[in-house]
Amino acid sequence: MLAEVFLLMHPALVPVFIYEFNLSLFEAGLLVTIPSLCRLAVTIPTGILADKLGPRRFIILSMLIGGVAGILVNQSANVYSLLVGLSLIMMSVTLYHPPGMSVIGRLFPNQAERSTAIGLHGASGSIGQALGTISLGLLLTFGWRFSYLLFAIPLLTWAVVLAGMRIPQLAKRQLQPEPLITALQKRQATNSPTKKLISHGFSILLLSMGLNALANNGVAAFMTTYMITMDFSQEVASIIFGIGPLIGIVGAIAAGYLSSKVGPEKSLMLIYFGQVTFLLGFVFLPSAILTAASFLMYQFFLSAVWTPANSLVVSLMGDIGGGTAYSFFFFSNDAPGAISPLIAAVLIESLGVASPFILAIILLVSCGLLTKFIKSN
Repeated sequence: MLAEVFLLMHPALVPVFIYEFNLSLFEAGLLVTIPSLCRLAVTIPTGILADKLGPRRFIILSMLIGGVAGILVNQSANVYSLLVGLSLIMMSVTLYHPPGMSVIGRLFPNQAERSTAIGLHGASGSIGQALGTISLGLLLTFGWRFSYLLFAIPLLTWAVVLAGMRIPQLAKRQLQPEPLITALQKRQATNSPTKKLISHGFSILLLSMGLNALANNGVAAFMTTYMITMDFSQEVASIIFGIGPLIGIVGAIAAGYLSSKVGPEKSLMLIYFGQVTFLLGFVFLPSAILTAASFLMYQFFLSAVWTPANSLVVSLMGDIGGGTAYSFFFFSNDAPGAISPLIAAVLIESLGVASPFILAIILLVSCGLLTKFIKSN
């Protein structure tokens, strides 16, 4: 929950940043893209090092950097110090994700149980996102900077609490002696980690998640901007944008239940087409109320994606479904997601504010079709 509390705040504040720092749409896109590129730079090293050193210390480091970054954004005097703070925030999120998901994979080897656990874990992230963005609308009278300071304090506190706790599941995994026949079976089953990382199913999963990020990150960067063109105020747009992750809580849990029943591949396909359905409504329904309702249902499916996708990482990677595999998984999402806001800004300036949403619909249809070719264990 705390790791993701800042995640959606700066996309929600894009209209405010444009006004306060006198930015063009392209410059506002850079304010979202550059932090995403910084996040991208630490994705793969985080997972590899977490496998070697144990995930607990990376989760603590994530909390520390997130708290310090929140204070820095709160105190930012110009767009450059703001950019540094936002970049540190995005890096702190990545320092949490591969180690955190690796722990879930260790705790729940059974696919059905793992899907449910990942759903609950995703729901907690959605709660964090909602707390951050809703606070912007509710506390805007104190200024947008206040929300960053408000959540920096519990982040730093939780880092201290975690540092003083002994959590066996977050310790570095120790190799235990095992019978020779078991070791041989495992060696034959895992074959080559490199081969698994470039396997057919895992490669298609990475491609679909990359297209998903390319579609949705540009949409998210200008979501409140589009709402304001629909005659919502900045405060109302921020609150609606913040309610989205609350709806996502239900989506993440529902996706865990669905994945445990029909399997992660089929549920992922249904979720992609659910996003398409309600993005169509968001763009083409005539009234502000219907647009807001479509956005909330779109957010339901947007949050639901991660439950079956994360479960598939473990199903496809088996014994090496730890931090390294999750690093490649998140990298495939973060790389296209980093440039998506810039693409969206160019499209808006050239074709109008609805154009990124239409591109997203096309890309998400492709994602849904790709899932037909993913086969997990």
